[in-house]
Amino acid sequence: MTHYRAVLILGLQMLGAVFLSAASDSVCQRPNIIVILTDDQGYADAGFQGFPRSEEVLTPSIDRLASEGVAFRNGYVAFSTCGPSRASLLTGRSSSRFGMEGNKNMDDGDTGPPLSEIIIPAAIKGSGYVTGAVGKWHLGSKKEERRPIARGFDYYWGDLAAEKDYLMTRTEDPPSWKSGEASPRDYGRYLTDAYTDEAVSFIRRNKDQPFFLYVAYNAPHSPFRTYEPLVKRIVEHAPQYQGAYERMLTHTTLKKQQPYYHAPAFDFGKFKGKDLDQELLRLTYLSMLLAADDGVGNIMETLDREGLREDTLVFYLSDNGAALARPNDLGGVNLPLRSGKGSEYEGGVRVPYVMSWPGVLPQGVVNTKDVVSSMDIFTTTVALAGAELPRDRIIDGVNLMPYLTGEKEGNPHEVLFFRRQVRNANAIRVGDYKWIDYAARPKDLTQLGAKAEPWLDAGALYNVQEDISEYHDLSTEMPEKKKELIALYTKLTRDLPVNEDRAAKQEDDDG
Repeated sequence: MTHYRAVLILGLQMLGAVFLSAASDSVCQRPNIIVILTDDQGYADAGFQGFPRSEEVLTPSIDRLASEGVAFRNGYVAFSTCGPSRASLLTGRSSSRFGMEGNKNMDDGDTGPPLSEIIIPAAIKGSGYVTGAVGKWHLGSKKEERRPIARGFDYYWGDLAAEKDYLMTRTEDPPSWKSGEASPRDYGRYLTDAYTDEAVSFIRRNKDQPFFLYVAYNAPHSPFRTYEPLVKRIVEHAPQYQGAYERMLTHTTLKKQQPYYHAPAFDFGKFKGKDLDQELLRLTYLSMLLAADDGVGNIMETLDREGLREDTLVFYLSDNGAALARPNDLGGVNLPLRSGKGSEYEGGVRVPYVMSWPGVLPQGVVNTKDVVSSMDIFTTTVALAGAELPRDRIIDGVNLMPYLTGEKEGNPHEVLFFRRQVRNANAIRVGDYKWIDYAARPKDLTQLGAKAEPWLDAGALYNVQEDISEYHDLSTEMPEKKKELIALYTKLTRDLPVNEDRAAKQEDDDG
């Protein structure tokens, strides 16, 4: 099935009055809002994306969600690494604004936004919402005040420190399993399923009041741990992986030790570089993503069953692109985007991104024009909850609802910037164009306006609307455009915290 469809601007304008009226009613009713976040999912790794490698992926529930809403081709996260990406989503601010550009930004080696930052549950606390978080946190675990409840959530169950104990060898059963409300799957205890069941339980418990639910799956991030029934479903869908499945049954380390197959579980850990089997890793990754897709399906079925679907706005996205740089993280596919996790190229920061709210938002639309960001989730949620945005700080997120209902015209984001001091990574997207540079020293870039001449040739310029793969550098053809983007980047980042000593300590774990 072909998934490439242009945004139907005329159609949206014609239906705008209907959508706007429905949206206005729903705003008064304070809709439920669910954010579903996957971990290191590749840009091509969802069926609805429609790329050649998307055909290998089995994501029927995610695809259905996309068919019931708007799928954005230009959907971005603020950072290409887990911790700052999640911090930006929950605060509505580029975490560069508060000095968080890596997974370990605290003096004690912990992570998370400063306590002065306001995250979504705290921002809507006075609006009558009950708030819950399930899954991976990775925004501070060593001290109580950095944990979800202290930051504003009413309920939390999950993985505070991003240990990713998929087979639950150390993790206790979730409350929904202990109470008998739900139970492990036939194949065994799996963390992804536990998250799903806790999310479903939260929805059932709070169905009579507006709620905000943040569901953050670890999958399909390494380590590579899965179950045979999930693998078999992938092989049935993509028979080209039959050989890889057969190798999974006998795979051992190079020293012929530690067989990875313990029926029905497969435990490949993080894989060592010399043990790599690319097809085997891809198959395992796809099976882990399938478990998350099953979770999406269960959550959506619960909304349908409880009569909540038309009262609920659902966001779906990944925290960053698939990891490609290190051999222990292979499995995902970002093509046709360039590079991946940890990079400010499109493969690191452009992700699968869906908004779905039947009866309010258009359905079955692939939006190829609008630039949206994970930071918009904060602002959109605050607006729909009837709360007020903080006035004492810059909020980078935009309320997307007026753009999607036809009330506002134009692009939600004409400008998005990305900065990563420790990796000397600097980028900005302005309209269709993007400047990216990995060579300049951060302290010099902050002074660019005062001494621009030495930097006129820095980095590369791409038209990322037409050249999604960032293949053709336009620096020679459009030097003035490049100069314009560099100057704007300099202006926007000039007052951001610059501390190279701290930045050096933020070179993070894999998240």
